[in-house]
Amino acid sequence: MEVERVQKWVMSALLSVTSFIFAGGLCFLAGAADRPGARPGLLVIAAVVGVVAVGGVRVINRKRVVTPWLILGLLPSATATWVLYAR
Repeated sequence: MEVERVQKWVMSALLSVTSFIFAGGLCFLAGAADRPGARPGLLVIAAVVGVVAVGGVRVINRKRVVTPWLILGLLPSATATWVLYAR
């Protein structure tokens, strides 16, 4: 396997894991927020972090950034929204 390919895999894994842990932490923080306007704001920030993470992985791998895969970045925020509001 080529060194450049392995570097892309490692950088993609580090970016996605770090970003999704951060987005998940924002979602947990939204669940514990006491201020009325803090919850939606934190969920929106978590969604932005997730979409940027997926876009960053696409940039690292030299693929098109605008793709349906960006919806995957909304997963932590959408899950937290469902748990906090719809349940």
